[in-house]
Amino acid sequence: MEKSKLEEFNHWWIRRNIDPELALPFKRDIYQKIENHLKQRLIIALVGLRRVGKTTIIYQIIEKLIQDKIPYENILFFSFDEMSVKLSEVLETYKEIQKKDFREDKIYIFLDEIQKCNNWENELKKYYDLYPKLKFVISGSESLFIKKKTKETLAGRIFEFSLSTFSFKEYLKFNKIHENDFKYESKIKPFLFKFIERGGFPETFSFESDKDFKEYIRALVVDKIVYKDILKTFKIEDPEFLRVLLELVATNPGMYLDYQSLSEQFDKDRRVIKDYVFYLKESFLVNLLGNYRKGSITTLRKRKRIYPSDNALSYLYKTNIDESFFGKMAETLAINTLKATSFWKNGHEVDIIYNDFPIEVKYQNQINSEDFKALKEFMRKFNKKQGMMITKNDERIVKFDDSMVKLIPLWKWLLNEN
Repeated sequence: MEKSKLEEFNHWWIRRNIDPELALPFKRDIYQKIENHLKQRLIIALVGLRRVGKTTIIYQIIEKLIQDKIPYENILFFSFDEMSVKLSEVLETYKEIQKKDFREDKIYIFLDEIQKCNNWENELKKYYDLYPKLKFVISGSESLFIKKKTKETLAGRIFEFSLSTFSFKEYLKFNKIHENDFKYESKIKPFLFKFIERGGFPETFSFESDKDFKEYIRALVVDKIVYKDILKTFKIEDPEFLRVLLELVATNPGMYLDYQSLSEQFDKDRRVIKDYVFYLKESFLVNLLGNYRKGSITTLRKRKRIYPSDNALSYLYKTNIDESFFGKMAETLAINTLKATSFWKNGHEVDIIYNDFPIEVKYQNQINSEDFKALKEFMRKFNKKQGMMITKNDERIVKFDDSMVKLIPLWKWLLNEN
């Protein structure tokens, strides 16, 4: 590859500092954990949806290394997002430029969007095994790239950090709300409405107009993933249908996945639809929840529920957000905050079962006795003494015989949970 291209990526070799617009000052809550792993030999992998800050974290780590007096030329960065090149070409070109000996020099190597590099896992394994002094930090925007290939090739050599969109707590900190003020509802509530609607993509936080916000999510998140990332990784035939399927999920958060019904609705083979849902999930655009059955594999066979991975996707496609749909967005936020994988339905339905603990989301003005039916049924059936209801405003304890349900407002739960 061209030496000039590698020099362009690594401007600190020449300028002796890192561009502050790349290493932004705000650090995510997970940053310190990642930095702490730099001292270990294991490969660090950052995985998650596009535009959640993976590359920013990489630049922040590079900035920290420079501050710690690591030689500029011992830090290598390369992104495979726009260039098709072999990993070995990148590393050998770097050696040629900097005259480095991988056996003698401690080199920090950052490889962004590595899933777009063909045969990356085998090449990475070769360099990792041959040169113990190399420290690799990689990132990727498809979960399959880390799951399958690292299990097969890089087992025992890699440590994964999963990055989602910003949490509500991070959103508040980004907006200069100090943790000491988290206890004041009047200070926090004004931020909650916007966060529920627009989600946690950090570059959108300063956008004032709906047009700018939606254009950003459409162009830099959805279109990049649907028409570029997924298309290249999975060789699909109909990316436009993939986008239609995503819009369906985003405007119907929590819908049941009925492949036969969707097959009839769109005149597509149900196996194709199932594959396309898989692609959306592997690219972090949607999350699936299975029906809870303690000590059973029934969950795997029952119909799943599907949610967008961030409410920004719903806001993109939903033209009118009424009170009822806003409640569904609050439910989606709770599910994504917990990274929940289970709900429960058996006549009644509980939104989330998290570590065998039932959580119902009722983001509404009034909570009445009917709203407790599903929780009470689950707790009776599975002999649980406690449950939780996430509410709009209510905060109290409700007792039923020998069991109890804790009601907590969403804003307060979000700050306790993260």
